Amino acid sequence: MRFAFSHAAAAAVAVAVLSTSIAGHAQTCAAPLPLVPDSPVWASTCGAQNFGTRDFSGPGAVLVFDLQQASSVYFTLSGIAGFDPQVCVTDAANECGTGPCLATGDASSTVVLDGLPAGSYRAIVTASPFSAPGSCGGFGLMNAVMPDTILADGFDD
Repeated sequence: MRFAFSHAAAAAVAVAVLSTSIAGHAQTCAAPLPLVPDSPVWASTCGAQNFGTRDFSGPGAVLVFDLQQASSVYFTLSGIAGFDPQVCVTDAANECGTGPCLATGDASSTVVLDGLPAGSYRAIVTASPFSAPGSCGGFGLMNAVMPDTILADGFDD
């Protein structure tokens, strides 16, 4: 399953998003932005959490989501006005900005996590490693959640 953000749609909402939809949300490790399944989030990495680790560099937006049961999760990411974002999905049990990325990706493809166990997770959006150091900008992120079906015999098919 793939969700796509058109460049026209991204440009059309960029000004409104960056000025209104994220007001009151710091998008930091201490105050992450909720990521609701199947609902796009338009936000910015500018003025958010500052990272300086191997996996995360520069300003980044921190989003959180919970899974009530094992699920496959699909992420689609889009940059606004030329921003080239990347996303790293981590287990929220790890300290924010540390620990391995369970999956990474950018705006060129859908990030897929199959069979992700129930629990809390973070999606951290920063500039891609190919961007200038300290780059920040607006982005759109969508996550589609498909709960895994477990049959009476304990198997999923």
